[in-house]
Amino acid sequence: MKKLLFVIIAMAVCTTMSGQQINQSDNRYRSYDVLEKKQVSVKGFDLNSKKCVWSLEDAELSENSYNAEYSTETDTLMAVERGDRTYYSQDRSTVSIIGSENFMELISYDMPEIWLRFPMQVGDSVCGFFNGSGPYCERFFMRRYGTYKTKADAAGTLVLPKGDSLRNVIRLHTERYVGTITVPIDTMEKKIPAFTVDSIIRLLVPDTAKVREDVYRWYAEGFRYPILEAKSLSFCDSLLTEEMYYCPPDMQRTLANDEENERIRTRLAEEERARWLASSPDEDSNPKSRGKDGFTYNLPQDDNSDQVTINYSTDHATKMTALVTNALGYVYRRADQSCAVGNGQATIDCSGLRRGQYILYINVDGEQYAEKVNLK
Repeated sequence: MKKLLFVIIAMAVCTTMSGQQINQSDNRYRSYDVLEKKQVSVKGFDLNSKKCVWSLEDAELSENSYNAEYSTETDTLMAVERGDRTYYSQDRSTVSIIGSENFMELISYDMPEIWLRFPMQVGDSVCGFFNGSGPYCERFFMRRYGTYKTKADAAGTLVLPKGDSLRNVIRLHTERYVGTITVPIDTMEKKIPAFTVDSIIRLLVPDTAKVREDVYRWYAEGFRYPILEAKSLSFCDSLLTEEMYYCPPDMQRTLANDEENERIRTRLAEEERARWLASSPDEDSNPKSRGKDGFTYNLPQDDNSDQVTINYSTDHATKMTALVTNALGYVYRRADQSCAVGNGQATIDCSGLRRGQYILYINVDGEQYAEKVNLK
């Protein structure tokens, strides 16, 4: 038993160094933040995939959305989503789950689960035991207990539904094994018996009917909350439910007083713009040119439109990359298109962006062009 506990403790403090981090200043939960989330379905999306690219390009987004709201009372932070409440305790190094509530149950944890640890980077993990108890359907007493392990198990790029992408994305995978005990509340003694780590181990090891929960969270650099979340529930190795929710980056950019992440997004935009400009071998090219060397274009821009259209003509097969950015170079939309010989058209969907003036950059055969465009 002691040997098992030693292994678990060793796993909890184990870290592996890498680049991008989830940290306290940029990713702690904040009171009064409100997030919009949409359920998303992606055919063939493998939750366990550790590939460098996760794509939502073929995603089916629900037309309906719901809000996740955060508030604080004394030292407890509460998150409300779809009628469920989760209670957290957070400090400079961790965010821990200390309670949960819905219309059927109210659970208070005397052995909390560490939900986030700061900092976390690829290879880092935290694990342990959890235990909580409380009333269930008013007539029963319920105990929920189990083990958990949260690991930053992969990093890469998240391709969003409209084709633009976020780099420096870290995925967290939480694996829980959950057991429950429910008894009539009138059979309980006034003092609830203590539950120890030994108790949890003793019950979980022989219990072949325990429930497994897998929770996945994709964190992108420059955004406080996960862009994508997924949860699956299994019973005796049979999948019961699987759901995924999308929290749009454009919405997270509107969070009030999030200067830490705004600075990160500005830095990333400048780095992305510098990389993109550096792809041109000709530093003397005229960015206002309407094309040359067999490629010409024009912009039939409608100031009342939420899309950018590029009409082009080319005398050779080529590839075109187009970026829609703000004045600082922050990339909001990107389109890559293979252009066949002759006339063609490329359209960039900019719905969801605020109205105003943007910069359109076009790169063809290493030649760069820039134009101002207006969105409604």
